[in-house]
Amino acid sequence: MSTFEVEIKFRVQNPLELERRLQQQFGVGFSEPVTESDIFFQHPCRDFVQTDEVLRLRNRNLADGTSECILTYKGPNIDTRTKTRQEIEQPITEPEQWEVVLDALGFRKFAFVQKFRRRVKLTVNHRHIEIVLDTLPILPESSRTFLEVEILTTAENLDECRSLILDIANQLELGEPIQDSYLKLVLNATRNEQGNNCQR
Repeated sequence: MSTFEVEIKFRVQNPLELERRLQQQFGVGFSEPVTESDIFFQHPCRDFVQTDEVLRLRNRNLADGTSECILTYKGPNIDTRTKTRQEIEQPITEPEQWEVVLDALGFRKFAFVQKFRRRVKLTVNHRHIEIVLDTLPILPESSRTFLEVEILTTAENLDECRSLILDIANQLELGEPIQDSYLKLVLNATRNEQGNNCQR
């Protein structure tokens, strides 16, 4: 049975105020930050940027000093209000060997994204929801913090889960969502920086 990730993302200008609303509405606060480092791979026969697909190798350094690695495929977005897409995740060991395997199959590394992530997990209407506060240090200071509300579900529950995370976003007064992925934001920022360097 296919698993889908239903996600909605917002820019955050005042993280402290957001955490206050989260505590007020749901009685919870964010965890200590962990570092997530993502390597993105390009398919040898099609452009994942054009097809809106993702193949990602994530290394997560946990607060207790341990780490974990996850290989993830995400399919194209199938919604206009949220980021809803098929997701396949596989925890792995020896990520360096997986890089060798992917390279041998013709996949090439084309982007790297690092972020600091704090998370909180909720159960609403018997659904397990994750809310994460992300900071991407490569982006300008005024626009590097984001909040994501996400849930994993199956195809028959997509409408219910979309409504649920949109309702949570309204309760937290998050404003207008953005559709851009972190990968797109980082690629755009990198291109802009390269363009500015060429003009100097």
